[in-house]
Amino acid sequence: MSLYTPYIEDRKMAILYWRNHEIKIFAVDVTAGPQKHPSYANTWYARARTQERAIECIKRQAFGLPARARYQVRLAGPQELGCVPANSA
Repeated sequence: MSLYTPYIEDRKMAILYWRNHEIKIFAVDVTAGPQKHPSYANTWYARARTQERAIECIKRQAFGLPARARYQVRLAGPQELGCVPANSA
């Protein structure tokens, strides 16, 4: 279960943007508890080369994570990162 469901266009733009970068920004959704009503749910962002490394970074640097948490990783898209189109003036 993802905390944030990006639009299809945002996912496509993320894949297109990050494909030529060695280090990418990943959004890691961390949940714990029952699947339908998690007792803990948060999204963390990590810069890493791979999805596995992003999860390792979150586990190492985030404090207070539940013991049996579930991790779901995706590339962070421009809309999720707060990017806005530039004015073409």
